[in-house]
Amino acid sequence: MKKWGTIFSLFVLTAFFVAGVAEGAGTLRLTFKYKNSAGVEQPLSNAYVYLRDRASGAPVEKFFSPPAFILGPTDSNGRVTASVPEGDYYIRVTRRNPMGATARPLGPPENGDYTWNQAKIITISANATTDLGTKYAWLFGSAPITISGTVKNWSGTPLAGRIIKATIVPCIQADGYTGQVSNQCGPEKHIAFRRTDSNGNYTLFLRDPGTFYIYESTCLGDQHQQYSGNPCIGYGVGPVTVNLGENKIVNITGN
Repeated sequence: MKKWGTIFSLFVLTAFFVAGVAEGAGTLRLTFKYKNSAGVEQPLSNAYVYLRDRASGAPVEKFFSPPAFILGPTDSNGRVTASVPEGDYYIRVTRRNPMGATARPLGPPENGDYTWNQAKIITISANATTDLGTKYAWLFGSAPITISGTVKNWSGTPLAGRIIKATIVPCIQADGYTGQVSNQCGPEKHIAFRRTDSNGNYTLFLRDPGTFYIYESTCLGDQHQQYSGNPCIGYGVGPVTVNLGENKIVNITGN
């Protein structure tokens, strides 16, 4: 399927996948809502679902890559049901906020937009329905999400210069002996990296709320092997759930 570059073409693609059923396609279904400050749920209409195929790689945190497909918009109840070619995808859902703030209803989220996405891949199977249920938006760029803490050894001494990384799967390995910094943990991307300071303190800045596994290590090599061949030392904590606007304290005891 050809990727599309203009707003007009994106709208055409959207209409096709909402209304039509392509051969070898499956169905994606979700409901998009937002909880206001009082905790009251509000459905989000006119939101669009962005899919990026797995082969293209996950969108990096700071920059947004073009999607393979754009689906929607959601109806007055925040629901969308669309036909999608079978495959593995990264997903994001975004609605402009307020609606009249920009002439572009499509595109990367801007500060204050309602948005939701995840690093975990979704799979669309032919002639089957993938129902993601209800997904709750947050206001993009509106509040920091952090995990911070201190890394100490078993005797209580702070450990400086330790690499801290967050991932959405319980995986502590990197990519091997290539001498390159890895952002992979199996098929999933690490979410954030940081080194501890001279007092063993760290803060990870996260774009999205969610559940994470936090690891500290002396290096980034595969199975804790330094690129020089010396073994690394590392320990993990998790799962840890952090919400929008929250600073979660996660202290780690290392060696």
